Amino acid sequence: MKTRRKFSPEQKSKIVLSVIDGSKTVLEVSREHELSPSLIHKWKEHFLAEAATIFANKQEESEDRRKIKKYEHVIAKLTTQNDFLDKVLTTLK
Repeated sequence: MKTRRKFSPEQKSKIVLSVIDGSKTVLEVSREHELSPSLIHKWKEHFLAEAATIFANKQEESEDRRKIKKYEHVIAKLTTQNDFLDKVLTTLK
């Protein structure tokens, strides 16, 4: 009995893209990688179904980065103010 092989997301996407761009047929790819054509069809369906989320995630990610930068700026400002107040308090003692 054969052991089950695992393919990375990068490998799967390369296989699916070779079918989508028309450079190879599903049968050619299945023979080349020793995969069943039905598995390649499943990967292709999943790839196409999730394609729209790629762009949505990048937009959400950039909004999250913007928020993080804003909070980092606030933290830096508060830290500076806190350090200043500590110095003032130590000179008053």
